[in-house]
Amino acid sequence: MNTLRTVPAPVVRAALLGGAAFALAACASPGAEPASTPDAEMSATHDAMESGDAMTDDAMDEESMSDDTMDEAAADVPEQLQFTTTLLADGATFDGASLAGQDTLIWVWASWCPTCQAEAPEVVDAASRLPEGVGFYGLPGKSDVADAQAFVDEYGVDGFPHLFDDDGTLWANFGVSYQPALVLIDDDGSVEVMPGATDADGIVAAAEKLAAS
Repeated sequence: MNTLRTVPAPVVRAALLGGAAFALAACASPGAEPASTPDAEMSATHDAMESGDAMTDDAMDEESMSDDTMDEAAADVPEQLQFTTTLLADGATFDGASLAGQDTLIWVWASWCPTCQAEAPEVVDAASRLPEGVGFYGLPGKSDVADAQAFVDEYGVDGFPHLFDDDGTLWANFGVSYQPALVLIDDDGSVEVMPGATDADGIVAAAEKLAAS
């Protein structure tokens, strides 16, 4: 039979006081910061909001700088090079802006043009003798892809890329009214057109002129 023991009141009070002291000791570790006051919490929240605003402003400034940089880059591209077309060989997209800042020759031709056909061997010869740093492209137009590619294969002008201009839009863009013609693009953005057929030495001379300018 269990006997119920009565603990004297002074002992009970002592035990309760001791338990409370233990609880307080467990919550407050050595060196811990005192609990934040409402004023401290509001101050911290305010600081965080100001920091967030500063970060947002910085992000907006960076975005603005990025837009300005893009605008400046676009302004450096001459208007005549702001076009997009495709390569005859594989239909890949070609961005005319990639020619900005480069010395480039563009041979304008058409698959049905007998003068272009006669000029083709001269172009092949010249393409192998261009000075370093001068790019060379063909620009067939006013025909379909199949006929233009047949011309490339038949006359062996496959040693350089050809930009395709099915309706002559790019011809007009460069101020070419008839073919053949040679477009000279200087690295300073200026464009000059040599109308009519040009022999190999003439093409090389034009390239050397670009390289020297």
